[in-house]
Amino acid sequence: MVVDEFHHAAAPSYRKLLDHVHPQILLGLTATPERSDQLDVLHWFGERASAEIRLPDAINRRLLCPFQYFGVADSVDLDGLAWQRGGYRIEDLNRVYTGNDVRAQLIVEKVHQILLNAQHARGLGFCVSIAHAEYMARYFNEHGIPAIALTSESDDEQRISAQASLRARKVNFIFVVDLYNEGVDIPEVDTLLLLRPTESLTVYLQQFGRGLRLHPDKECLTVLDFIGAHRREFRFASRFRALSTKPENRIDHEIEHEFPHLPNGCVVQLERVAKQRVLENVRASVRLLRPRLLGNLRDLGRYLGRAPTVAEALGYLDTSLEELLKRGLWSALLADAELGESLEAPDGGRLAKGLGRLCHIDDVQQIRCLQAYLTSGLEAMVSSQIGESIVEMLHVTLWGEQSLGWSVPEADTRLRRNRSVVNDLQAILEYRLAHSPTSHAGRLPMGTGALTIHSQYTRDEILVGLGHWTLDKRPDQREGVLHLSQSKVDAFFVTLQKTEEDYSPTTMYEDYLISHDLFHWQSQSNTSVESPTGQRYIHHRARGYTPLLFVRETKELPTGLAAPYTFLGPAEYVSHQGSRPISIVWKLKHHVPARLFRVMSRQHVG
Repeated sequence: MVVDEFHHAAAPSYRKLLDHVHPQILLGLTATPERSDQLDVLHWFGERASAEIRLPDAINRRLLCPFQYFGVADSVDLDGLAWQRGGYRIEDLNRVYTGNDVRAQLIVEKVHQILLNAQHARGLGFCVSIAHAEYMARYFNEHGIPAIALTSESDDEQRISAQASLRARKVNFIFVVDLYNEGVDIPEVDTLLLLRPTESLTVYLQQFGRGLRLHPDKECLTVLDFIGAHRREFRFASRFRALSTKPENRIDHEIEHEFPHLPNGCVVQLERVAKQRVLENVRASVRLLRPRLLGNLRDLGRYLGRAPTVAEALGYLDTSLEELLKRGLWSALLADAELGESLEAPDGGRLAKGLGRLCHIDDVQQIRCLQAYLTSGLEAMVSSQIGESIVEMLHVTLWGEQSLGWSVPEADTRLRRNRSVVNDLQAILEYRLAHSPTSHAGRLPMGTGALTIHSQYTRDEILVGLGHWTLDKRPDQREGVLHLSQSKVDAFFVTLQKTEEDYSPTTMYEDYLISHDLFHWQSQSNTSVESPTGQRYIHHRARGYTPLLFVRETKELPTGLAAPYTFLGPAEYVSHQGSRPISIVWKLKHHVPARLFRVMSRQHVG
């Protein structure tokens, strides 16, 4: 059974169907899996999506057309309007928009200014009410731009006729209310007018998607977003983050630097006043000052009628897990917001930092193993070598250097004295399980069974996973290559974007993906082709060695923590050039997925 628009699965009409049928295979399709009401639509699929591609990757792969986005300073101030249950009241928005000739004139002027030839456009305008849509259509017609309004009151014949008129350019704009957000495909649409504030990221992306379909008649989509002065509860950050190829970056920095990380062929331009409004709004949400953070958590708790989950809080606060945990233990934040009780955590300060170092975890088997360990205890892990390694990786990360010399049972006993931390760790694992990438290429034998290809790990976790480190024994490891003679492994630790302040001129190596299965790598500057090390790299097959590639984009995350590496798996020698350093082309055994190629290719690194 195939069910489209599966983000509606929590709705009663969908649930009635899904609870009735029991297909051998259920395929759910949606462009917007996140629900603003936080209801779960993934439990039919073991809480995980089978495959996904986000908007920036779809544009880069030419599955969708590029866009040019213009943020226009709106003439309407919404700061004085009431805010109820996560948004403005429709009647208030209708009052300030409908019949507002000053604003309508601004919209017409910007359409002529930006589009140059409005009579050539095929556009949609998203309005707040039936009255607003009819008013905008009437105003456009009166000012020489053919337009029509469609609403829930329009019958099927009117809707079909309107689409045909738009395609033939008999009308240039259709103004709609809660129509064409989803389920309608008009590839010819080349212009969007966002004429109402949309609090829901899901609705925003659905509206955006109405114009991103490929069509021979259009080179790109033009979006005019009319940005008013908003209440502090309204948040811009999530929508601009969704358009970026680097959503993990500080979005205020992206805005300040004119959006340097957009999909190929895309542009975002904000007028001066619009940019100022957006930046003020985004900075207020990014700062996450503790009093405001606790106040927002209380507001969310009142709205939900209970303590929020980690996922609910991150969505509401529009922040990352790393940023949230910089403010302390999750359980402590809930307790301080009067949404939970404070539990014992004698090592809470140290372990809070350790939990922050775990935010990258995206290996599904690793997560499930740790969930079983926290629930069933250490004894459940002793029968599995992989399980033992994963638990040891956890404690090395959680405790850091403090645990050097400890045994795993000692670390386990000490962790379980911190009940709040155990609860927080369970919450983090649950969140990461639901938000981890789905394309992993499996595990390897030869001592790397605790590591999954295309998953992320810190350097310390890798050293434990390769059997080089344990809790009580951690040999010094500073160089970019780890040579394990006993297991015949050369593990290459690669940082793609190197800065002069972090690396000397002799270590500014040139490393990047050539294609989805070829990687260009430079050795250390003192490694020659004739040296034993160089010969081992080039003739690794004859000598029984396996090169393993661990690659990260930057040395540090925006939060200041060391960035994790992505395990690209085993590689084979293809060719080399030069000496001191040697430039080697490696062929990867496992094809690199698009989400990784985008940040590791030469174009991106350069």
